[in-house]
Amino acid sequence: MRILCLGLTRTGTNSLVVALRKLGYTPYHGSECFKSPPRDFNLWIEALTCNFFNPDPKNIPRYGRDEFDRLIGHYDAVLDIPASMFWGDLIHAYPDAKVILTTRDFDSWWESMDKTLFRFIRMPFFRYWKYFDHKEIGPLYRMSELVWRVFCGNCYDKGICEQAFQEHYRRVMEAIPEERRLELKVGRDGWEVLCPFLGVEVPAEEWPREYPARALNEHVDMAFWGAVRTIIWWVALGMMVVLGALWVREYAGRYHDEI
Repeated sequence: MRILCLGLTRTGTNSLVVALRKLGYTPYHGSECFKSPPRDFNLWIEALTCNFFNPDPKNIPRYGRDEFDRLIGHYDAVLDIPASMFWGDLIHAYPDAKVILTTRDFDSWWESMDKTLFRFIRMPFFRYWKYFDHKEIGPLYRMSELVWRVFCGNCYDKGICEQAFQEHYRRVMEAIPEERRLELKVGRDGWEVLCPFLGVEVPAEEWPREYPARALNEHVDMAFWGAVRTIIWWVALGMMVVLGALWVREYAGRYHDEI
């Protein structure tokens, strides 16, 4: 593990993951979970439970170097949620890794979060759908609930979130020596800031701009309508079974009368 990006989600982490790949790194972004659900989602749920909500800390160990290696050991950089919630555990597990703090103005961050990820977690539909989908959306929702429980106690009031936002960055910056960390501000900083910190040459191309709020909302809407289609299919199948049973009953009754 060479890089720990401990900035919060929606602070340019999608652009940074593309930039790191162009520089030859193999980064683990939160979106990697979708490549192997429910494995990754459930492992992060286990990690969040063990490290933040452990019901039996004497017998259930915290996630440490061995456990993180099992989860993200094939990567040399990690960023976005849920990893950023484990900032203290990760800097302890990987003491030689450089730290990047992606950040942005709180008001613009809040506007983005309120329209995207907080919108997803507040939707009553997904709150109940998690009990039926055990492969992707269900584990994602349960993991998200735990992430935001760590971050803001599942309270999505702007004032509470601003306090949690500022506290996250303050604690990370106090814990990491200045020479080991880089603050990367979304929309302002790019190759000219990142490359000297990593000791690599600046690429002859523009800084990537990835995954705007509109695209994320499209994914949320796709998940919603995909679930609705599944429910409709279940209802249709149930109706077919009921109608089939009624038809068989009626046919069997007529056949019995004829005999």
